[in-house]
Amino acid sequence: MKTRLLVHGSLLLTALFYGASFTVAKEVMPKLIQPQAFILFRVLIACAFFWAVHPLVQRNRPTVPLRDLGYLAICAFFGVAGNMLLFFKGLAISSPINASVIMITTPIFILAFAAVYLKEKLNWKKLTGIALGTTGALLLILSAESVFARGGTYNSRLGNLFIMLNAMLFAVYLVLIKPMMAKYDTFTVVKWLFLFGSVLVLPFGLRDSLKVPWHQFDTAAWAAFWFIIIGISILAYWLNAWALKHTRASVVGTYIYLQPLLATFIAVWSGRDKLLPEQVFYGFLIFTGVYLVSEAKK
Repeated sequence: MKTRLLVHGSLLLTALFYGASFTVAKEVMPKLIQPQAFILFRVLIACAFFWAVHPLVQRNRPTVPLRDLGYLAICAFFGVAGNMLLFFKGLAISSPINASVIMITTPIFILAFAAVYLKEKLNWKKLTGIALGTTGALLLILSAESVFARGGTYNSRLGNLFIMLNAMLFAVYLVLIKPMMAKYDTFTVVKWLFLFGSVLVLPFGLRDSLKVPWHQFDTAAWAAFWFIIIGISILAYWLNAWALKHTRASVVGTYIYLQPLLATFIAVWSGRDKLLPEQVFYGFLIFTGVYLVSEAKK
């Protein structure tokens, strides 16, 4: 019972952090720091933290064989480098509401990948869910300019597309990382993911990281910067990985529903975004699609 409460508490806090990140990140990005540079700082600081803390929390640390290190490097591409770069690049030119709603297509892509690579059978619920969710996401992407013209926050089709590609990569990561989470402790997995992720992100973020105007950062900008670094890159990432180790992936996946709701509330409350009727309708299609996919998997 205690573990179950901790799992749900961790997932709830993670959803809150991720929901807030859509608005908070835009406090400094891209006007003060470019997406690639932001991601580089995220993975480097998180990597240093996990490698420094791991010896303090676990004395008997397992030796990871070369074969598993190669596997973790692949996971790092999908779960750290590739998806983070696409997410922040997309968020910089997308709206918090659009980005958060498109992100919940992850379970749909998980099912699609399972059907292609694991030959999982598709019933009518699964097919309908995939069709509705994909249609809603595509309509949301294509409506970017019209939403902006009608008073919504600036966002582009390209930014929304990057967010959807990020969701696809994260779906692959959730499928791939499960065996490693069952084999090793959370810190072992996460520290190697961020080490490999740092190497992969370095070529993309190094140049922009040297151009960050740190002297222009005010209190709000620094608060936003460290919230993303500590709250998202370290705390939320570790909590999500810990929860994935102690419960089913489907349980972790259900909390993805909360993220767009929290993100929308925070974005509208802060004045960073405006919710329009078409966004509600397209979001409803995505939510319905994800619900059908989740029910079909049960």
